[in-house]
Amino acid sequence: SEKISIKTYRDFYQSYFAIHNNKLPYADAKIAVSKDFFTINKKLRWITSDLSRKRTHLLRSRYDCVVSTSKSINTDNSLLNCRIEGFDKNKPDLVIIDLNLKLKKKLKLLNFNPKRKVFIVTKTNKKKKINFFKKRGVKFIKIESLKTKKDFNFLLLELKKRNFNRIFFETGLNFLNSLMKNKKLYNLFMFQSDKKLGKK
Repeated sequence: SEKISIKTYRDFYQSYFAIHNNKLPYADAKIAVSKDFFTINKKLRWITSDLSRKRTHLLRSRYDCVVSTSKSINTDNSLLNCRIEGFDKNKPDLVIIDLNLKLKKKLKLLNFNPKRKVFIVTKTNKKKKINFFKKRGVKFIKIESLKTKKDFNFLLLELKKRNFNRIFFETGLNFLNSLMKNKKLYNLFMFQSDKKLGKK
């Protein structure tokens, strides 16, 4: 039989060791880019292939929750769940970063099954809009700001309190850059198209 290298062993158990040795949860992220490194195609919804999207669904199945931003969700009207036959479509749970509560009211994700937990992280006190989402089963996490390393630590600790030990970030470039700048990620999965977008 072939010997398993120590590196393979460490990679396989990376999240296990991270969760048990650190106070903060284990966090990875994903981004899709064109061949010339653009992240948005103004003419088409998708940048990468169907195979890449299926791989993303498979990746999501490995985590307790997916974290995205209201800007990304409002743009894509995405469900951010695991849509592969044989997997639970109500998983993973969803956390939406929406400090100013700009999430649209008519989104596909609001028709989710009650088995799937949805949280909104916000600093606002817009009671009318908060009540709208609460009536649809959405829960809220209050935060003062999300700028410093301390703020990101607070967010991650709040997620861990809710038993989210493995977290998958699917956000835009700005938020992803903040995560990397504050060293909150273990792995970044980058899906790159073979097509250039240029002026598109």
